[in-house]
Amino acid sequence: MSQLACPLCGRYVSLKCFDPSNFESDIYAVNRTGLGRGKGFAVGPRFSVLGDITITAPIAERCRIILGLIEGRKIPSGGETSVLKAEVEIGKGEAMRERRSSEDLTVKRVEQEEQVMFRRKEASSFRREREEYAARLAGFEDEARRWRSVVAGLRAEVERLESELNSGDDDVDDEEEMLAVGEMQMILDRINNSANSDFEYLSDAVDFLLEAG
Repeated sequence: MSQLACPLCGRYVSLKCFDPSNFESDIYAVNRTGLGRGKGFAVGPRFSVLGDITITAPIAERCRIILGLIEGRKIPSGGETSVLKAEVEIGKGEAMRERRSSEDLTVKRVEQEEQVMFRRKEASSFRREREEYAARLAGFEDEARRWRSVVAGLRAEVERLESELNSGDDDVDDEEEMLAVGEMQMILDRINNSANSDFEYLSDAVDFLLEAG
């Protein structure tokens, strides 16, 4: 066997000269121009036709058939190819729908995570507010206890001073009476300043503190 018929173009070539590794990877064409009767043809420069599907499509189809023959694979017919292409398109559509569904689920999951974070921040804020309110309430209770203690002391002092003023004891002179009145006025002033009030009588101020306590 000295000649080989190319399965692609059908041209016979010598086995000694057959070396596909040296062939061009591109597909070239040339334009031939007649030089007149008996003068032959002029060949123009080569140019690639890879972008011309009318040329490349038959070559590609023939190459697939040749590869199938060499590798022992069955080459699908045109109808089978159409069915396979349709199945591929269906698979692509299903994959697209699955991807969109996955993206929707991801968006929903992110939204839910954001809502959870928002609720946690709200709960943390409410907890801090509750702790601050409890601390203020405890401070108010301490302040109320202190005022009750102060009121109790003031009440005892007022009762003592009133008892001294109303006792009618001859031993109580004018100077001591003035001292008692001065102390009562000092107590009244302290209450007015602390309560931001303007009581005229000490008894009214003490009653106010007792009601507030």
